[in-house]
Amino acid sequence: MEFFSTWVPHAGRSFGGRLSLFGAKGVQAAEPTAVAAKDITHSKNIDIVLAFCKARQMRDLETQMSFIADDGIYHNMPDDPSVGGAQIRAMLGGFLARSDATEIIVHNIAQTRSGTVLTERLDRSRIKGKWIEVPVMGATEIMNGKIKHWRDYYDDLRLRAQMG
Repeated sequence: MEFFSTWVPHAGRSFGGRLSLFGAKGVQAAEPTAVAAKDITHSKNIDIVLAFCKARQMRDLETQMSFIADDGIYHNMPDDPSVGGAQIRAMLGGFLARSDATEIIVHNIAQTRSGTVLTERLDRSRIKGKWIEVPVMGATEIMNGKIKHWRDYYDDLRLRAQMG
């Protein structure tokens, strides 16, 4: 498995909404730095996953869908997988309809020798004024520059307990 020293930008609450950075090892920078995207070295597959996460955080369904293969699979374990563009669009659109804000905090990201991108994240959604936080481990397979299979593993009981 190859690991990349990648700074991953996300919207952080601790900085009052300003850009904050988390390293691939989960270390938080004291202040945002001026690292230009062109200075970050990692794979195209990691770029695709980070761009998809950014689009999800920006709540931009059309951009999210632009990263998904027409015959792609999005599988939130333990739920049944969403297969194909129409089902994935409905599932992602459902997330947007149920919430009014989203944060995707990538703590660690790596790519395996086979090209699968692994993400350790905290996915946050504000639903009816309450933030729901779900630690997630994801595995994403990319083929021909598109997400072919997105798998997220999380504690479903923890999620349901927060949703009440």
